[in-house]
Amino acid sequence: MNLSEYSSFDGLGLARLVRDNEVSPDELTILAASAVELLNPELNAIVDVYSDRVSVIDPEAGLDGEFAGVPLLLKDIGAVEKGRPQCSGSCLGEGYIADRDSYLTRSFKRAGFNIFGRTNLPEFAQAATTENKHFGDTHNPWDLRCTAGGSSGGAAAAVAAGIVPIAHGTDTGGSIRIPAACCGVVGLKPSRGRVSKGPQLDETLYGGLNTEFVLTRSVRDAAAVLDSVCGHATGDPFSLPKPENSFATASGKSLQPLRIALQTDTPFGGVAPDVVEATERVARALEAEGHIVERAAPTVSEDDWTVAERTIWIQSTAWEIKRLSAATGNPINDRTLEPLSLVAYELSKSLTADEWFDAKSRCNSISRSVGGFFEDVDVLITPTVASTAPRLGEIAGSGIADYDTFIKRTGEFSPFTSLFNITGQPAISIPLAMSESGMPIGVQFIARLGNEKLLLRLAAHLEQAMPWQDRRPTVHVGQMTETLKEARK
Repeated sequence: MNLSEYSSFDGLGLARLVRDNEVSPDELTILAASAVELLNPELNAIVDVYSDRVSVIDPEAGLDGEFAGVPLLLKDIGAVEKGRPQCSGSCLGEGYIADRDSYLTRSFKRAGFNIFGRTNLPEFAQAATTENKHFGDTHNPWDLRCTAGGSSGGAAAAVAAGIVPIAHGTDTGGSIRIPAACCGVVGLKPSRGRVSKGPQLDETLYGGLNTEFVLTRSVRDAAAVLDSVCGHATGDPFSLPKPENSFATASGKSLQPLRIALQTDTPFGGVAPDVVEATERVARALEAEGHIVERAAPTVSEDDWTVAERTIWIQSTAWEIKRLSAATGNPINDRTLEPLSLVAYELSKSLTADEWFDAKSRCNSISRSVGGFFEDVDVLITPTVASTAPRLGEIAGSGIADYDTFIKRTGEFSPFTSLFNITGQPAISIPLAMSESGMPIGVQFIARLGNEKLLLRLAAHLEQAMPWQDRRPTVHVGQMTETLKEARK
């Protein structure tokens, strides 16, 4: 198998080749590592490759699992692996080595994945763009001048470029869906409590806003991974039960008529006309199929939304900073932290317990209001982000020194995602359109809490009706192998 052939398969496709003895698990990771070597100088998506996992597959990877032998990259924050480093995209994290596996990491291994490296992110996963001073910026494979999004930008770029079919991501305000939209891949944020964050953390991290999953090339991969990693783990404070019927089975079922709400405007700023048109085009296509589509949006207090997120992000980032400093012995100062993180750390000192409970009270009000909206709606459709991927440096990254400016600029670029981190509802971004300039456009779909099956069924339907699998970015393993080799001579 060559790199072009390798990059043409999704994760389930590669696993099928392993089971049929058409390719070996170690061969797949050798190919993935070769793809990293070939493309990462342009992308800077991967910050670490585990050399001991390239030619010899992890003995803990279950070769009877659904994704037997498929190479996987972990994001440099969130799920950890015992004995492996995790810096959280920060100089402060240099030297941190995990002392245990996360439950999610164990689930990945049971599913058969061979974890062989880590992907880039903004410091502490704070920004909607992957730019940091520790590892440098991640470039979008569709246009190297542009951001890959954030905070799972390294993961999205790696999947879009064909380096791996699946990569781990985290999502506190859109960090799976934003880069999925920027890079033209599938990004599902599961419901709160669907995927365990234990044992080191739980679902209360970032006040319940944070969850973890993967970015994929195909909808069927997203469904199958969710089947592999969902469910209650020992000591979880709360979780959603594993469904009787699999997500993969549900994604293949036909759609019944849906009540769909369409929202393309936002109180946080304007949305680019090509993004609005792409979203409306999807809604029109669904309406033509017999679904009921109406313009409607949840009523949410902008002040509650902003104040709650600001308090929770500041306090949680400060907690992460203190945890990592204690673990590494690295001091907390302007040499180990970027300006935004240091500002959050200093601001947290003046926040009170009352302000934390006020933030959680505001989240409760928002969740009750949005929950009421979804009593009469099956699915809400929105743009994922307000424009195609901007140039690097244009969005407020983790280098900005004013927290309110950071909140404002991030909200202007990504006004549709973080609401559903507050409510805990499942949301998915799928790459249903392209701009005239040749950049992917993601459309977001949101369902009621716990109803990932509906989102996956709808996404699978649209994957067939509006296919994106044949689109490849400029920087892609399948078409850049010889071009890049020649350019570097």
